[in-house]
Amino acid sequence: MKKIVVVNSSPRANGNCDLLCTEFIRGASANPENTIVRVNLKDENFDFYREEQTEDDADRLAREMQDSNVVVLATPVYFYTMSGMMKTFLDRMTPYFESFDGTDFIFFLTAAINRSEMETAVESLGGFTDSVPNSRVVRVVYGSNVLHHGDIVSHPAYREVYQLGLDIE
Repeated sequence: MKKIVVVNSSPRANGNCDLLCTEFIRGASANPENTIVRVNLKDENFDFYREEQTEDDADRLAREMQDSNVVVLATPVYFYTMSGMMKTFLDRMTPYFESFDGTDFIFFLTAAINRSEMETAVESLGGFTDSVPNSRVVRVVYGSNVLHHGDIVSHPAYREVYQLGLDIE
């Protein structure tokens, strides 16, 4: 049994990144023992990281992630890096990153650009996971060259995330 948290930073419902998350969850749900929590950052209320701040949804989400085995970080790539929502969310995890000790991370990326141009985004996400003790990035899924809404459905990444979900034990 695995607890899986899927963090989607796409601003579009049913956009390419959102569709990858849905397909992954469909695969992971095939194992009834998996617990899956889906987070759509566009629906959450959180602010930038500050030294002193009031608790908000980012703190609640950090607690949700603390006892997970797998965290999926899904982001569209804008200007060669992760979405602003994802960056702000990861910044907000600063006080918590040690409590994610031993977590496996998976990255889903979608963009209108080539895979090689998406590597900067992977490095940026890795800046977060490198700070988490004993964590590892077990897979990066590239939904490259997907310009229009729904293009991902005919992309190999769509089948890849479903199989990845099925394979989580």
